Amino acid sequence: IPCDDHNHGTHTMGTMVGHIDNMGNEIGVAPGAKWIGCRNMENGYGTLTTYTECFEWFLAPYPVAGGAGDPTKMPHVINNSWGCPTVEGCNSTNFATMESALNILRTAGCVIVVSAGNSGPNCNTVNDPAAIFSGSFSVGATDSSDGIAGFSSRGAVSVDGSNRLKPNISAPGVDVRSCLKNGNFANWAGTSMAGPHVAGLVALIISANPELAGEVYMIEDIIEHTAVNLTTST
Repeated sequence: IPCDDHNHGTHTMGTMVGHIDNMGNEIGVAPGAKWIGCRNMENGYGTLTTYTECFEWFLAPYPVAGGAGDPTKMPHVINNSWGCPTVEGCNSTNFATMESALNILRTAGCVIVVSAGNSGPNCNTVNDPAAIFSGSFSVGATDSSDGIAGFSSRGAVSVDGSNRLKPNISAPGVDVRSCLKNGNFANWAGTSMAGPHVAGLVALIISANPELAGEVYMIEDIIEHTAVNLTTST
């Protein structure tokens, strides 16, 4: 059942599917989208098992009370404003477990948006799964001047020896206004705030052209090739 220990999930969800309330608070990239959620943390901490179980659940969501999963209810896109660091049990000996679950979901046609992490500004700071994987559409953070946020993690990915280019894209992640629990609002910063913008964008793309539903590579290519090409002296 949907639950939020400390507003992080509510804030990210508001950026994806929020709308204008009766007080004029305007949030949300894709306010007409439908959403589902899988709880993979307890008070902000997850495990390799809980994260992987949610990838499995999104592939064929099943009722809270149990029962058979229904693959027709798989979402077109999922947002993952989390990482699994070593303190939660993820390391190079088990990266393949999560990556396999992620790739199965991606192959089924789900775009997997992942926040790049907040360990910048140095290079090689995209360190944690699932942001490190090639199948993740990893998102860095920009500020209101379209500059890269100082905290935003940078590539290349060195933790697995791949030297993979990450993040794939960047989006607003500084001073982002969204909703909290109990009808409140707040401006927060982090790549956790950037990722939901991209998940909402995927929903808008599919809304504009429903034939793109399930076409993960094509959707990612559209986003990458229509993005503004920004550079920085760093």
